[in-house]
Amino acid sequence: MERRHLAECGSTNTEALAHLRDGGGPLILWADRQTAGRGRLGRAWQSDDSSLTFSIARTFPVELDLSGLSLAVGCTVADVLDPAGERIRLKWPNDLFLDDAKLGGILIETVPLVGERRGVVIGIGLNLQPLPADADRAAFASGHAALQTLDPDATAAATLDRLAPALRALLADFASLGFAPWQAAFARRDLTAGQRVRVGEQVGTARGVSLRGELLLETAAGIAPCSGGELSLRLETRL
Repeated sequence: MERRHLAECGSTNTEALAHLRDGGGPLILWADRQTAGRGRLGRAWQSDDSSLTFSIARTFPVELDLSGLSLAVGCTVADVLDPAGERIRLKWPNDLFLDDAKLGGILIETVPLVGERRGVVIGIGLNLQPLPADADRAAFASGHAALQTLDPDATAAATLDRLAPALRALLADFASLGFAPWQAAFARRDLTAGQRVRVGEQVGTARGVSLRGELLLETAAGIAPCSGGELSLRLETRL
């Protein structure tokens, strides 16, 4: 898989999607700074040298069900960075939390290609350094966690070196196995399991995820499976 570094770009996901549209092969693209980064639901994701922002681009067969891919990616990142499984937890469908504050997020985007393939880009952003003392913490609704509190020597390049082999292996396995093998791994790190949550307009108790990565929401009417898409999850009561 080609690995490419940029000092600055608008968005690593945008660059990676263009790479696939132009017929490019598997790629890991990371940037020191992105000026037009984005997260889910149209949110902005700015980054500089205090964070690691990178995208992985590759193609999959069009018939492959991508449900649960963001969860499998989250499990892989968490297992590499916190192998003991004690401090990094996962919030469905795409967030990583360290000590109950947001460490990073995952954004998956696709592009149709000629033939029976589909381009898939997985964008990952991780906070490396703690906020400065004078930072406006009100801007971080889910808190702000930094990888250097877990690994003081963490740098962007070193962290990417650790993550890249595991993520390449994950994508190869996902192409044939789907999400099911990661269901138990997600359950071990599930931030909201057993808690009262709101998903879109529905309120209920989170009961883990299905074999396809759907959130299982227990309501008065029974268990309702919720797919990621444009839905977001919010805790009704904090941990």
